[in-house]
Amino acid sequence: MDTYQITKWRKRLERKGWLGLSRSSPPIDRLVEYHVVWQGWLISGRCVLGKEIKDDWWEPGTPQYLLSRKHGISDGVWRLAKDQRAEVGQVRRKMGREEL
Repeated sequence: MDTYQITKWRKRLERKGWLGLSRSSPPIDRLVEYHVVWQGWLISGRCVLGKEIKDDWWEPGTPQYLLSRKHGISDGVWRLAKDQRAEVGQVRRKMGREEL
């Protein structure tokens, strides 16, 4: 997927209230929802960064790695979860035009 399409995708989500990862980092003490484009994958999930395992900072693909280090991310967005008690987890989908 080219950079232009990814940027359009991010801007569309920002217009709906999401925050771009390049402009704002998620809080560590609240449940956040996120979408990140990383190495050809669209990774979506929910997490509380402060409750993640600290060693995950170095583990590729973990929420800590993607949202805190932001290493290798093409782009991404996050927002506070409306339901702070919602289930945490992560889903990966191979990038394609239909995801954006």
